[in-house]
Amino acid sequence: MDNQDRQILNIIQLEGRRPYAEIGNVVGLSITAVKDRLDKLLKRGSLKKFSAEVGIKAAGYDVLAFVSIGIDKPEDCNGFETHVLTIPQVQECHHVTGAFNYLVKILAKDMSDLETLLSTQIKIPGIVSRTETTIVFSSIKNSSFVDCLASERR
Repeated sequence: MDNQDRQILNIIQLEGRRPYAEIGNVVGLSITAVKDRLDKLLKRGSLKKFSAEVGIKAAGYDVLAFVSIGIDKPEDCNGFETHVLTIPQVQECHHVTGAFNYLVKILAKDMSDLETLLSTQIKIPGIVSRTETTIVFSSIKNSSFVDCLASERR
């Protein structure tokens, strides 16, 4: 990946619908060259997908929570991972170090919905031994932006 690829990735992360012609003007490439580079970045996995970011409140979710999940038997981790992939309200699931095995980001309509989700979907009997839930009051920064040029600046 060269500097022009990194510039293109930064631009489309901030403005995914920006026309290829405008991107080309910024990075010094033709429309066709920008399209070709994006196709190659997708094929290589450097660019995972094009997507839109939806406001969670507009979608009807008033609660954002992070749940730490403890699993005592390592052989149960695969079953938990397979199950958590089926829960649409789970936004992220990370296998982590420390006192817990997983950190899960969950959206819920309200506190009652979160309680139901935790008790019926997350706390799997015989697999999940403990949880700790942290409710988000507000978010100062919430970004999925990856600065592709940062490594070039060092």
